[in-house]
Amino acid sequence: MNQEQINKLRKVCKNISVLYVEDDKNISIQVERLLKKIFLDVEVEKNGFLGLANFTQNRQDIVITDISMPVMDGIEMAKEIKNLNSEQNILVTSAHNDVEYLIELIEIGIDRFVAKPIDINSFFVNISKIAVGIYREKREALIEYRLKMQQDLQKKILSSVAFPMVYFEGDKIVYANSNFKKHFYTEIDANDADRFRLGYLFDEKKFVTMSNATVLDEIEEATNKIYLIMDVGEKIVKKYNINISNLQEKNHRLVGFINLDDINVECERFRTQVDYFPKREAFLRATLVQRNRSEENYLVFCVGLKNTKRFIDRYGGVKMHTIYTELARYLKREFEEEIESRMLFVFLFETNRYIFLADKKIGKAVEKKLEAFGKKYSYEYGSRLALELNYLKEEIAHIRPTTDVMENTEGMLYTFDD
Repeated sequence: MNQEQINKLRKVCKNISVLYVEDDKNISIQVERLLKKIFLDVEVEKNGFLGLANFTQNRQDIVITDISMPVMDGIEMAKEIKNLNSEQNILVTSAHNDVEYLIELIEIGIDRFVAKPIDINSFFVNISKIAVGIYREKREALIEYRLKMQQDLQKKILSSVAFPMVYFEGDKIVYANSNFKKHFYTEIDANDADRFRLGYLFDEKKFVTMSNATVLDEIEEATNKIYLIMDVGEKIVKKYNINISNLQEKNHRLVGFINLDDINVECERFRTQVDYFPKREAFLRATLVQRNRSEENYLVFCVGLKNTKRFIDRYGGVKMHTIYTELARYLKREFEEEIESRMLFVFLFETNRYIFLADKKIGKAVEKKLEAFGKKYSYEYGSRLALELNYLKEEIAHIRPTTDVMENTEGMLYTFDD
């Protein structure tokens, strides 16, 4: 094996651990030196008893052992290790007079052997095969873990969404968030989601005989996606806008139901209350609306006051709360025209964190107003304090899933400096 091959093998083996058990000190030193050329984590023991104790504590990926050793031989140690982990990778180094033991080793599941005196090429070939197999298993396990984490995160995001969302694979519901179950599930559906029929919810009787997939096909083809749907929980008919996002696989669809009656109530509250902004629950609804109303990318701004800690240290938290109230009024006043035109939506995520969702067409105008905000609006407590704003901006692709948009926005909040 040349140096280039060793370098490649070293990259594969950087996260693989090895236990080497050998009672002959001279052989042990030589093999340990070879192993450390490839592996970063190498443990060495001089008999099977110590080797078993080490493995029990550290669970190395590869065990390399001699057969004939004092206290406990390699065969007995290998048996005990296989009892702890039947899939454990074990490589046995054996002298010619150990042949009688090989059948016993094969019977306990060990099929890799290197003859003594150890041939370096044969040793590296066997180690390479074992290491590459472990590397692939670890990589697949990592990919599977990351996929599960991503799926769990998506479920958490969907569960936190304030409006009903459901994920269909063909006719079958794969996932429904708590709000979907609350508003649209009957008691029977709650016990057996496979029996759920979307068509029964609609005021239009034509949907009743259709399968779930056919109902969704009809909605996707319709120009007007506003429907009267029965809220099973409240037992009344409400007006909903239905948004369907097609995922990568055929007939895999994420469906959101936006209650337009609730939005109208919220809009009226926004219009009449001078310091009110809708909260983060309304943000995802707005991203769905944005996708429906425009084919262009849009902008998301994270906005808040600078130097709030310094102000609180000087004037106290009560006065800072007054500042926050004034800020809400000033923002509403300054961006009233853009909000009224529905080119800009503003949401209060936290006490000093506003999220702007803006049409790309007005992005520069919004940015200009934010930069000039402190010169136009200020507050006075003994000395004049400019309401200087800090903001982050990011362009969002029109086709980006709403769950990704929310995750991205949350990330902006964490990196925001006030």
